[in-house]
Amino acid sequence: MASSRFGRMLSRMKDSPGDAVTFLTVAAIVVVTLLDMFEVISLSQEFLSGAAIVVLSAFLLALLDSRKNAVEQRDVLRDVVADLSVIKRDVEIRGAGAHVIEIPQEEIGSRLEELLGSASSWHFRGGLGGWQRSTALPALSKITNRDIAYSMHILNPADEGLCRRYASYRASAGQRAGTTDPENVRDELLALLYAVAWYTDRTRIKAEVSFLSSYSPLRYDLSDAGLVVTVPDMQERAIYAPVGGWYFTSVRDEMDQASKALAAAVLPTGQDMFPQRWQDVRAHHVREALESVRVQPSRISVQPGHSLLSGWADSSSLDFNKIASMPFTGRRN
Repeated sequence: MASSRFGRMLSRMKDSPGDAVTFLTVAAIVVVTLLDMFEVISLSQEFLSGAAIVVLSAFLLALLDSRKNAVEQRDVLRDVVADLSVIKRDVEIRGAGAHVIEIPQEEIGSRLEELLGSASSWHFRGGLGGWQRSTALPALSKITNRDIAYSMHILNPADEGLCRRYASYRASAGQRAGTTDPENVRDELLALLYAVAWYTDRTRIKAEVSFLSSYSPLRYDLSDAGLVVTVPDMQERAIYAPVGGWYFTSVRDEMDQASKALAAAVLPTGQDMFPQRWQDVRAHHVREALESVRVQPSRISVQPGHSLLSGWADSSSLDFNKIASMPFTGRRN
């Protein structure tokens, strides 16, 4: 036990040289004084006075050294607090508390699946909506205990110039084969419209479809829990924004406000156009439904709407057998 105490004492002396000097000085004077008391040696009054002065000086030096150490420790603690503040800020910007983060390509699918798993509403803005038809709409249609608000912003399939520009963009970006010519772009959009109308009629999905007058390489998928922004290039990373952050809130508000001003599709209803089983959909169902779609100038406009199928999207120029094969492409069950 004595050896352990001595070891701890030596350790403290190494950590604090000032304390070591004080300890050794006092120890030496005590030893010499004891020797004097037992008449081993004889000390003069002058020596004892000098020793007292030495001890007092040692204590003062130790006190000053401790104060200096305290000041240095306070400065170190202040630097630590500043560093922690920087780390906290970095975590909020780039880490778990971030309002916007980049996610690698391999995480995009799982993030979207997570959003679908907890969704009670959905917003989509993008190009042809292939993933909406194959995955998002089927997943949302499985919710049967409540209505699911579904807002979709897509290109107007009856806008020939817009479809041609978008097809040219997809061709230059090396996108999915079969979607890089204007007619296929138009037909994919019409198939998406029918799919949304079918799910609206046959499930708890309550869809609102708005038509964009320009295209963007960005695609937005937004649920109650978060937002994922992707681009057509499947090798690129995506942006994820959790609910409650400024980016999520701003994008959702922007999409809600845009829905009021954009041209709106009025979807038809009627079981004759929408068979109970999606596998039973045929060309005549798709034709009747699409011919019944009306386009309003906006959701707040009082002006009369017009038929969607006009101009280059006129019924006489469409292959409804082809379009009917597309609304449920990729759906698993």
